[in-house]
Amino acid sequence: MFYKTDNIQFEELKPLARQCSGKIYADVPLNFFENIDALKNYVITLKEMGVNTLLILPHFLPSFSAYVVKNYEKPCKLFGTWEIFADFMKFVKDLDMDRMIDIPFNHADWSADNLKREWFISSESGGIEAGADDEDADKNRVRINWGAFVLDNSITELQDYWLEKVIYPHIEKMHVNAIRIDAAWGLDRKGLKRIVSKTKAKFGDKVWFLAENLGMAKLIELAESGLAAGADRFFNNMYWYSGGLYIPTDIYTFYKRSEGAPTCTIYSSHDTLFPAMKGLAKLRSDELKGLNDKGIVRKFVEYEKITSLSELEEMTQQRVITLMKQDFALASLMSSDVMFAAGSEKALFERINVCDSNADSFKKGIESDLPGFMKTILRIKSSERIFNAEGVVIPFGAWKPEDNGIKGYLKSTDEGKHLLVAVNNANCDLECRIPKRMRKLGKGCVYSDKGRQITSLPQRMIISKGQILIITA
Repeated sequence: MFYKTDNIQFEELKPLARQCSGKIYADVPLNFFENIDALKNYVITLKEMGVNTLLILPHFLPSFSAYVVKNYEKPCKLFGTWEIFADFMKFVKDLDMDRMIDIPFNHADWSADNLKREWFISSESGGIEAGADDEDADKNRVRINWGAFVLDNSITELQDYWLEKVIYPHIEKMHVNAIRIDAAWGLDRKGLKRIVSKTKAKFGDKVWFLAENLGMAKLIELAESGLAAGADRFFNNMYWYSGGLYIPTDIYTFYKRSEGAPTCTIYSSHDTLFPAMKGLAKLRSDELKGLNDKGIVRKFVEYEKITSLSELEEMTQQRVITLMKQDFALASLMSSDVMFAAGSEKALFERINVCDSNADSFKKGIESDLPGFMKTILRIKSSERIFNAEGVVIPFGAWKPEDNGIKGYLKSTDEGKHLLVAVNNANCDLECRIPKRMRKLGKGCVYSDKGRQITSLPQRMIISKGQILIITA
């Protein structure tokens, strides 16, 4: 799978100190698990793969969805009591993993316990249902409502509620050390800044914040609330990139405005298609050309009734797994952090539904060498600073879903280091041009599952079909 040079001498990869490594998040829906023991066993497998940050979807007592909270002062059914939740988080802490909870500050059940009705925007006139503009499967612009109602986080009393009843107890008593700010882009900037600054003043480096700033608009606009609040880390929009320069330019703007704040590239999450479905869509791109994610889901799940990769022939499964491996390599090394959703390593096919996905959904994966491959890539990531740093990212090649060929990017850091990651998803061997800025440094390092190899860099390198080329200089 990896590119190999003629010289067979490889250096063993040594892990960086923890403080130099990026965050490797597993995005874990709790309703995938029937009990705490099943969840704990899965966390152990994540740790063995190289995950260092467990991000659980909202663990509060839900209404009909984890993101429509009924009571922020009670845990969901899986945990039952705060004592059980604290014990679980202690278990994760003992594995030397960060413990991140996801707090929907932005919206809640209209009849949520303990929340005053006047804390909701337009409460006197029935409130405002939370949601966003989106496209349906036919590319019609529609309003997607989430079943929750918008909270007014400019209200100091509500901010104090978040701090005193939700955030502080989790850090003080339940071993939580990281918080994902759900829909940070929609929160009152001053209110969010007060929440973050008060927490930091009380706990210092014992807690850090990740701001969700995703959306089909400019990244810098979506990130403004998180930037103003002083969030420690952010998501980037790279998983939407499918050709053109819009998203890379957007990321570059954010890179400059944030002074190189750490960002997370999403391989998969509860908001995106699973990589297995994206891989099959690429294999069948001629017939799916022009379909958006919802159209792809309708085609495969509703019309063709595909619910698992196991329902497809073996050759197709293997081709999908190869594409998944390539995309994981690209995603993992692009920015400081990377995230994947629970089940991606099992090649789960149907996207996560925060209302309906359950333990049976989690059992629909297949056995393959994908988890071992992901572990290898994460071992490579943990070996060099450039794999865990922000930089100027310039994509090149066949990024559009319907294109086949060399697909990759060049990342250059402020320290003068360069990283090239390229994959060949065509059915033939192809040349990859090595940028002059790398070649003029004389030698570079080529990485594989055996370690790294120091070698002179030619003008061009041949990447065989299905191979992955990783070079630093």
